[in-house]
Amino acid sequence: QPAPAAAPQPPRPPQPAAVPQAPVPQAPPPVSPEDDVPEEDDPDLVDSALTGHELIVRELGATVVEEYTNE
Repeated sequence: QPAPAAAPQPPRPPQPAAVPQAPVPQAPPPVSPEDDVPEEDDPDLVDSALTGHELIVRELGATVVEEYTNE
């Protein structure tokens, strides 16, 4: 009588080939607050920068439903 056949092994998923890792770039040194002030002639500096209510209305199209003051 023949010996029972061994149960077939499920196929293994292919293993990814070893990919060389690129060196991690070094983080730039921190900037002191004195050096982090924009110059007056900076073209990206906008004097008419909006904040708060005006910014939300312009950017998101918000509508004021009711205003009240916290006293």
